[in-house]
Amino acid sequence: MEGVLDPLLSGADQNMVNAFTGGFRVAQIKQAIERALPEPAAAAAALESAQIVALAILVREQLYPIQFASIYRPFATVLPGPDYQPPPSVDRQIAAFLQRLPALTGEAEAEVAVVAKVLGEPPKPAGLPGALGTTLPARPHEIDPAALYTSAWRSAIAIANQSGRTNAFRAAQGGAEQRAPHDGSGIVGSAGVAAGAIFLREMMPIEQVLLLYEPFAAAFPYETLL
Repeated sequence: MEGVLDPLLSGADQNMVNAFTGGFRVAQIKQAIERALPEPAAAAAALESAQIVALAILVREQLYPIQFASIYRPFATVLPGPDYQPPPSVDRQIAAFLQRLPALTGEAEAEVAVVAKVLGEPPKPAGLPGALGTTLPARPHEIDPAALYTSAWRSAIAIANQSGRTNAFRAAQGGAEQRAPHDGSGIVGSAGVAAGAIFLREMMPIEQVLLLYEPFAAAFPYETLL
C-alpha cells in the first residue's frame, strides 16, 4: 500500500506531507501514542500506521474505496473513518464471512495462508540458545504476534465456556471450517478461529477480535462484513 501511495503523494501539498512524516506534528502524535501504548515496539508500529493513514487521507480521492479501507483498517474500529457504518448483528456478520470463504482463491488465499502460518507458529521461547549452552535473553521490547494470537484464542475459549455459549461458539467455528477452502492452503483452522472471534465480539476486547480475524483482513476487511 505504501507503493500505491508514493506516486500519488507527489501531487499532494508538500507541507501537509511533511507534517505527517516529521517535525512538531509527528512529535505530538508520538507522545499521544506512547501515553496509550507504553510498550515501545507497539508504539512505534502504531506511529508508522498513523503516518501512513494520514498520508492516505491526503490522497483519498485518488484511491479506490477498497484501497483506502485497507490502509485505514488499523484504526477503523477505534476511530471510525469516512463512510463508517456500525457493524450489523453478530449473526449477519458471521453469515457474511461464511458466504465469502468458498470464493477465496489465488493471491488473496495465498496471503491468508501466509498470515495464518505466522500467527499459528508456536510462541517464541523467552531466550535463544547461545554458545556453550548458554541462553541469550530475548530482544527487549519485541512483540511476538504468535504469542498474542495464542493468548487471544485461549481467552476466547475461556469466555465461551464462562458465558455458557460453548455450543454456539463451536457451531460458528465449525461452520467456518466447513466453508473454508480445503485445498491444502492451511487456512481451515484459522477460518474457525476468525468466526469464533466474531461470535464473541461483544464479550472480548476489540483488539483481540481483530487479531483473531487478521489472516482474512486483507481478503475481506472486518468492517466490510455487512
